[in-house]
Amino acid sequence: MNAHRRLRLALLGVAVAVTAGVGCKSAAPRAQPQAGPAGPDPLARYAGQTLILRRVGDVAKPALKRAELASAPGDCDVVAQVRQARFDHGTAVFTLDPLGRPRLAKRGARQERCGHDQAQVLLSVSGFDAAATTADLEGPLGQVLQTPEDYLRGHGVAFDLAAGKAPGEPTADHFITTRPVRLMWFDTVRLDPARRVHHEGEVEVEGVVGADGRFYDVRLLNALGSEDEQRIRALLPLWRFEPGLRGGDRVPVKVRERMVFRIFF
Repeated sequence: MNAHRRLRLALLGVAVAVTAGVGCKSAAPRAQPQAGPAGPDPLARYAGQTLILRRVGDVAKPALKRAELASAPGDCDVVAQVRQARFDHGTAVFTLDPLGRPRLAKRGARQERCGHDQAQVLLSVSGFDAAATTADLEGPLGQVLQTPEDYLRGHGVAFDLAAGKAPGEPTADHFITTRPVRLMWFDTVRLDPARRVHHEGEVEVEGVVGADGRFYDVRLLNALGSEDEQRIRALLPLWRFEPGLRGGDRVPVKVRERMVFRIFF
């Protein structure tokens, strides 16, 4: 065997070895890609908000469908704090703690037809795309969970004043040409966990209505327990007024108002 033939055979052996090595690697099982961390829940921003639950406030576990939100049965609106909110495979789930009931000047104090008051409401709204974003959910959910402005608008009351800074000293009475008009307020409702107390009365509050139509520096004029006072104070930022005027200018005005406080079991 001459030198040239021995060289060709040696090179051929190297090529076969390399090819076999590559084949072995390709035959080995490949590691599966690790799933990335889940993105933020599109309902996360709702947690901690205080909103108005439309129509189903007297149902412990209302289960609604997205397509039926505009025509959901019921006539019991409550204001509630969102304790938890999560999006679960196309279903929006909210745990709500009812605080009271919304009142509108144009509808009167006894406006809703509610059944049993609830200590907690577990609301579910199904029918969403599982990959829905916050923007996809806000519009439909706004038909059942509303801000004060949305609630007023839905009842034909225009209120478009942006929230401003807390006012300073209220305007002296002799400068006021038009006093504030209460557009929306809230009566407080609370369950007595011991099921012993059943009471309904009025609570008097004093504060300043700012040029933005919101309540500031509010003081409760009745003696209440800390839990009851905390409950009332959670609702006061949601009150809305037509601001007072000095001539044609909106000005801060000191007012005194009443609200109903009810304990049930």
